[in-house]
Formats: sequence, C-alpha cells, structure tokens
Amino acid sequence: MKKSRKQIFVAAFLLLLAVVLAVAGVWGYAIRGSRDASGNLLLMRNYAVLLTASGAIVDEVTLQAKLDARTYGRANGFSRNQISEYMDEQGEIARAAALEKYGRYDRQVLMDLSGAVETFGQSLSGYTALETQEKAAYAETWLARQEALQAEAVAGQETARAEEATVSEDALMQQGEARVDYTDFVPSAELKLLEEQLTPAYDAMFDVLAGALPDLRPEMRDELREPLLDTVQGGNNAFAREYDQYAARGAESILEGGDALRMKIARQADNLVFLAVGVLILALTVFYYRQLKASLGMPRLVISLFFLILCVLAALYSINVPSMISTILWRTGMYGVLALAMLPGIQSGISLNMGMTVGIIAGLISTLIALEMNMVGWGAFFFSAFVGIALALPIGWLYGKLLNRLKGSEMTVSTYVGFSFVSLFSIAWMLLPFRNPKLTWALGSGLRVMHNMGDSFGRILDNFLAFDLLGVHVPTGLLLFFLLACGLMWLFSRSRPGIAMNAAGASQRFAEAAGVNVNRMRVVGTTVSTVIAAVGIIVYSQSFGFMQLYNGPKQMGFVAASAILIGGATVTRAKVSHVIIGTFLFQGVLALGIQVANAAIPEGGLSEVMRILISNGIILYALTQSGGEGRG
Repeated sequence: MKKSRKQIFVAAFLLLLAVVLAVAGVWGYAIRGSRDASGNLLLMRNYAVLLTASGAIVDEVTLQAKLDARTYGRANGFSRNQISEYMDEQGEIARAAALEKYGRYDRQVLMDLSGAVETFGQSLSGYTALETQEKAAYAETWLARQEALQAEAVAGQETARAEEATVSEDALMQQGEARVDYTDFVPSAELKLLEEQLTPAYDAMFDVLAGALPDLRPEMRDELREPLLDTVQGGNNAFAREYDQYAARGAESILEGGDALRMKIARQADNLVFLAVGVLILALTVFYYRQLKASLGMPRLVISLFFLILCVLAALYSINVPSMISTILWRTGMYGVLALAMLPGIQSGISLNMGMTVGIIAGLISTLIALEMNMVGWGAFFFSAFVGIALALPIGWLYGKLLNRLKGSEMTVSTYVGFSFVSLFSIAWMLLPFRNPKLTWALGSGLRVMHNMGDSFGRILDNFLAFDLLGVHVPTGLLLFFLLACGLMWLFSRSRPGIAMNAAGASQRFAEAAGVNVNRMRVVGTTVSTVIAAVGIIVYSQSFGFMQLYNGPKQMGFVAASAILIGGATVTRAKVSHVIIGTFLFQGVLALGIQVANAAIPEGGLSEVMRILISNGIILYALTQSGGEGRG
C-alpha cells in the first residue's frame, strides 16, 4: 500500500527519536559503571546522611521557637487562638531559617565524611547479611512450629493452641507470605559480636557529623541511630534504587551541571531503553498503519497504541517500566488460562461464556480438597487440576444442556447462571464438611473467605525456571503453562470434534446441512470452556498466593471477556491468538493505566476507579466494534 508523505515524515521522526533514546539508555548504563558515577553516588549518600542528622537539629530549633512563642504570647496577654497561630508562625519562620542554614554543604565537608560513612556502611553490610540469614532460618522454624500446632489440633490434642496458630496465620498474611513473629528470635554470638562492632563505627561517624554540624548535641546520638542506619544501609541497593533513596532525602541538590544530567540519565537508563523500544514500535505502527488496520482490526490497533502511550507516560512519570513489564507478564500468565476459557464458548456458538464461574467453583472445590489433605508441591497442584477437571466435566455438560434450551439468550442466561452459582456456593462454603483448621474459621463453622496457598503450592509455577533480564522478572513456568494450554486448545480446534464445533458456531444451518449435530457441539464447547475455567482458577490462585471463596469468582467472567475481546475476538469469532494478545494487552493497559493515573493525580486514589473504567470500557468498546455480526 502507498504511504503518504505525512505518514513517512512522522514515522521517520519517531524512528530518529527511538535511536536517540536508545543511545541515551546505553550511555546511561555506561555511566553507571564509571568512577565518576560511583563518586557522585557516594557524595549523595554523604549528603543524605548530613541532611538526616541536620533534620533533628531543624526539628529541635522549630520546637524551641514554638515554645518561646508560647511564652511570649502568655506574657503579653494573647488569647489561646492567638497563641496557637503565633506559635505556628514562629515555628515556620524558624524552620525555614534552619533549613536554609543546613541545606547546603560544600564538597570538602562531604569528602571528609566519606571515610567514616564507608566504615560504618561496611560494618552494617556484614551485620545485615548475617541477620537476614539467621532470621530466614528462624522464620522457617517458626512456620514449621505453626504447622505442628495445627497438626496437633487435627489429632484433637490441643485445640486452643491450634486456634491460636490459625488466628496468627490469618492476621499475619500479606501478599501470599507469612509475616513471621520475631519476638523469640535470639541472635547468635557472631551476630551479637557484629552488632557490638557497629557501635564504635557509628560513634566515629557521629563524631565526624558533630564536627560538620556544631549544633548537633551528644544527646542526639541515640535518637539518630535508626534514621542514620536506614540512610547508610541504602548503599547496598541497585543503582536506581539507591539513587532514588538519596534523592528522596534531597541529595540531588548536591549535583550540578553535567554531573546532575549524567546521573539522571544513568538513573533512567532502564526506562530509556524500554521507551526506545516503545517508540520504535510506534514508528513501525505509523509506517505500516493501513496494513496493521487491515490485519489487526481497529479495536486491537487502538488498544495497542494506547498501551504504547501508557508506556511512554510511565517513563515520563519515572515509573519503573521494567518492574511494570514484570507485573504485566505475571498478570498475563495468572489470568491467561481463565481468558482461554472464553474461546470454546465463542467457537461453539454460545457467545461469551459469562457463566464460566461454574467451572471456577469446581476448581476451587478441588483445591480445597488438596488443602484439606495438607498436600504440598507439584503433587498438590496436579491433584487439584485433575480433580477439578473431573468435577467440571459433568457440571459443564449439564450447563451446556441448559443453554441449548435457551438459544438466543446465552449471554444473559450465562451471566445469571454464573452469579446464581456463586451465591449458591456462598451458602455451601458454610456447610461443606471441611475440617482442616487452616481452612475453617477459628470460631464457629464454615470456610474462611481467603486461604493462603504459600504452604501448599503457592507460586509453584511462577518460580519454576524463573529468571531476571534487564530488570524484568520472567515467571517462566507460569507463562509456559499458559502457552501449553493455548497449544492444546489450538490442536483441539484442528481435530475433527474441534472443526465440527467451529462449524456449528460459525453457521448452524451450514453445519446441520453438513451432518453436524449442532446441539451436541454446543454442549462440547460449553463443557471444554467449563473445564478450562476450573484449571484456570487453580493457576490464578497459586500465582496470586491466595484462594478466594464466596464472592471472589463473581467478576472473573468480565475479566476474561475483556481480555479476549481486546485481542480482536468478537462475540461470534475467536482464535487462540486473540487470547494471548488480548490478555497481554488488557493486563498491560490495566496495570500501567492505574499507575499512570495515580502518578498524574497522586492524591486522587484512582486505582479502583481506573480498574472499573478500563475493564468495562474495553468490553463496551470491543462489543461496539463487532459490527452486529450474527450467525446464519
């Protein structure tokens, strides 16, 4: 297709911009390894240490000014409100003056501080490393002790202690991992020795600080120990994180001219490289716009461009783009199999299977059985998957029979069925005969709302063959499982039953004329969709780290529908590629959109609002682009 001059000019400009960004990013990586960057980072750390110490002086000066103002107000007959206003006014004046006095230091002062800070940092590094190692060993023992308490309770030996252990687990869980109680942690003799060696190193650093800050009183030595420890400890982090930690304390102001620019480029090296890739893709999109529109379709092209724009905005707002890519890959694998469950429904002619939650319930029941029997590792994962499939097969068959009796209203009926099934099992979760104290309420009966997967098979796929590349964490096992599921579905679509199912979904009259039993194929598609949903919720739960009951599964159908529609599918046509591309784009837009919105309006708390707008907006947009297709 012929390209317009405007199209060529814009594409060329974007290509040039991508080259500039890539060169800047590579230069930033080179700067990170230079001696000048190490020196500047050291100066920033010393400056952050000085500002931390001077902060105590500023607070003391401010407090004294307020006390003096109160005394003056009382002596001169001020009212209570007048005294309060006068104290605030004088406190602000004193604080501004103190900040001006202690806000700048010449390089010589910073260099004089280097030796003491470096010595303290080295002592702190050795202590922190050993403390982390010993606390990890203690945490493992503590968790084993909790499991033992629960095992005793199952045997009926110490019910009260088992309830205590269960409550402790409930209260201390966060992001799939237990927050261990370190009350009884006892450091080793070696760790105590390193802790004792910290004191002279800290005292030496404090003495140097006192020389640079004459107003730093000896009484502040203990008060400043923890803040200074946190500041110096930042030197063990990666370049970008260390830079951000010192910059947050105002240490950027020590850098001037070329040094400031070079350090900023070094800090943004990761984002610049990813931004260059995004701009390059945008340039190719502009250059091949007509071909892409014809092959991808307008909905997918628009959402893809929106995703690239969000990547650019994320870099401009200094959002860690590699970290966000890690999150998107993780969410793609976590939600991917659930999105795949929509595919057989569309191909068989029942449209978007919003009642996939009936399969999700089957997967939750099988996982609960594995947790009830205290199964762990790969055995627990595959047991849950196989039992979930066994439960989903008859449920999906009955569900398919129901939809055959209500042709023409499948989307509405499936939505009602899904919601009703979730509500029904909200009652069932209180009545099913599970007895493991890890699953049930400590007081009363019934299953708890959320169940930790960490001590069973949580993150087992995520951690399998996982690796880091350019700051991006790749959950290899999770993505491989998703792609394996997609591959199996692709092979099924090309088998004789799969071809017959596609024919029944594409045109019922043509399929009947060709001898295909349309009703049977619709049941097959519904059953396969239900089975995939059962496996999908198991993959989701192990990746999320928690299993959610009661109303947890209710919105899963909308998330899956959003993903497959954004990938280019319609309510009448879908392919495996639509699932893969759609899940990545949907989770990418959702993750980046929320972060960019919060960065643009930090006080707005837009996370949940953006999630709802993006999710439902994508469904509405994709449905309006389906062109009113129908099956003949």
